[in-house]
Amino acid sequence: MITISIRFKFSVRIYHSDKSPQKVCHKSSSVPNLIQTVKSEMEKQNETTSRSTQANYQTAINSLQQFLGTDVPVNHLNADLIRGYEKWLRDRHINPNTISCYMRSLRSLLVKALRSYDIHVEQTFRNVFTGRTVTSKRSLEPAVINKLKNAVLTTNTSLQLTRDIFLFCFYALGMPFVDIAFLRRQQVSDGQIIYYRHKTGTRIVVPLQPCMQEIINRYASSDSEYVFPLLSSVDPTEAYDQYLTQLNWYNRSLKRLAKATGINEKLTSYHARHSWATSAYHSNVELPVISRALGHRSPQTTLTYIREIDDNRLEEATRQVVNLLY
Repeated sequence: MITISIRFKFSVRIYHSDKSPQKVCHKSSSVPNLIQTVKSEMEKQNETTSRSTQANYQTAINSLQQFLGTDVPVNHLNADLIRGYEKWLRDRHINPNTISCYMRSLRSLLVKALRSYDIHVEQTFRNVFTGRTVTSKRSLEPAVINKLKNAVLTTNTSLQLTRDIFLFCFYALGMPFVDIAFLRRQQVSDGQIIYYRHKTGTRIVVPLQPCMQEIINRYASSDSEYVFPLLSSVDPTEAYDQYLTQLNWYNRSLKRLAKATGINEKLTSYHARHSWATSAYHSNVELPVISRALGHRSPQTTLTYIREIDDNRLEEATRQVVNLLY
């Protein structure tokens, strides 16, 4: 019997290249997390953005963080993730304009934060809603404003303060609640009020009317720098936190005020501002003038404040234009 033995010899060579696993792994580990990145960018922007914008950023980040559950690397950011986030918001019945605000805030932060990464942020957000939907107008008829003005309320109560703030906003060319809260006594002088809008920084000059001065006098106090007893701190951060608390109180108190005065319409902090814009428009005040009074940068924004233009005014406008030809 013949036995045959066969032997095999193997030779293994290992090549090293610049793209070694160790280097690729190091590159992957250097990619920051998404939530961490947007938070860092927000902190950078805080010095140059308004507090309302900062609040929008923070709310959007909190919402995204809740959706994700845990932080993920920024290279996980893609169109599918953002569309999934949008669906998650819709399933929770979040207002479309609020969703749009979240998306625009996140997009703005990420575009700046991810410049050095190969991530096309604009494309990622292309298929989600970032516009504005038409909302129901929040203006009141003059008769409702008068009913509120003439209602008999107990003096030195929270309802009286709420009513006075609402009327002051209406009288003062639709001054926003945030600017009323931060209004200081030194800004009221020589028959006018001069303030800068918190939201846009636009300078607004309001002629002081007797009805406005009467309200100011009611809350005059030498112990406070502010016109109204809403804020106590002069520290910007503490004062803004107090404002947010007071805004919540104000909207809740407006509901009680409507009930106490027999007003069926819903009252919110926006109604006085929208009502002034609509009343001014129907009093033939020109749109650019209304826009300037509200501190808007574009008359197009002002149109969203004004109740629908009725057909009679359109007919009158048509007749006036046609008559120019004869």
